[in-house]
Amino acid sequence: MRAVVLDVEGTTSSSDHVHRVLFGHARRRLPQWLAAHHTDPEVAEALATLPVPGTDLAGRVALLRTWMDEDRKETALKTVQGLIWQEGFAAGELTSHVYPDVPPALRAWHADGLTLCVFSSGSVAAQRAWFRHTPHGDLRPYLSHHFDTANAGGKSTVDAYRTIAAALGVPGDGILFLSDSGAELRAARDAGWHAVAVCRDGRAAPPPAIRSFAELEVTARGYRLLDTAAPEAAR
Repeated sequence: MRAVVLDVEGTTSSSDHVHRVLFGHARRRLPQWLAAHHTDPEVAEALATLPVPGTDLAGRVALLRTWMDEDRKETALKTVQGLIWQEGFAAGELTSHVYPDVPPALRAWHADGLTLCVFSSGSVAAQRAWFRHTPHGDLRPYLSHHFDTANAGGKSTVDAYRTIAAALGVPGDGILFLSDSGAELRAARDAGWHAVAVCRDGRAAPPPAIRSFAELEVTARGYRLLDTAAPEAAR
């Protein structure tokens, strides 16, 4: 085993915190923030993909808010949200959430020489801000690579996992993916990866599955599930 790739929402962190705190913050800030930043190169590039005329700022705000309400994984939305969140974290207006079992697992896996990565529909900027401002301190030193829908592709597509493997220079059977999404886990397995479901807050999933990172042992030799009803030996 050479690399562990982590989903964020529902895996390392609470989905409720993302939707209640971060989405709410971005929704409130969006009109004023977009008015101030719509000509910034990165923002302008994202907004140019919207099916709304460039002069219709109110229409763009309305569309992005609709996408937020629908939890759409549109790259333009994720770019804008990520930049708003980045400012919110830097200003001390936001704090991320990470389950307490995650930091010790990251430290152990990193110490064993594994490459740790994040693959989230949230933008790379949002990911970095998220893992910098956790209640457990800055976790970015443990994370070597960040992937999103812009630099890898859709999270339920097999090609995205092949793209990530190529970027890491690691064959699929040397990568373990952790996620709470069945569609993402299937896509990763179809790309030749190992994959384990993460079932937080009482959710259920077919094995192999864990409720906490403490139930998973990962080393360069392989991985195995601990204290679960359906353990899977390292392959």
